[in-house]
Amino acid sequence: MHLFYVFIGGGLGAICRYLATSVIGSRFGIMFPFGTLFVNTVGSFLMALILGFLLPLARTTNMMPESLRLLLTVGFLGGFTTFSSFSMETLTLMRGGSYFLAIINVTANIVLGFCAAVIGYKLSSSLC
Repeated sequence: MHLFYVFIGGGLGAICRYLATSVIGSRFGIMFPFGTLFVNTVGSFLMALILGFLLPLARTTNMMPESLRLLLTVGFLGGFTTFSSFSMETLTLMRGGSYFLAIINVTANIVLGFCAAVIGYKLSSSLC
């Protein structure tokens, strides 16, 4: 049943990402990815809000079932932006005192992600 909640949340998050980036792109143009910047920022904020405030509050008051947490965090925010997970994991490393690992995490995700995009693009263009 948990997979169902992740599935529903992911679909809703992806739809919201599409709508947000489309609206922002049409309003501000596409010379800079303002839409992606928006969803990454909002997703990171919401992930931290849910995991840092709402989830502990819900656990102490028994108000948030695991299915709702999965729907909101893994599903919705995962579909909206995976950047929110990256941000929260980096924050968790920092809060645990692992500043070096947090810097490595940020650097590795940005550098490897960009390099993978370059390699993928070059590979695809060589196949066509």
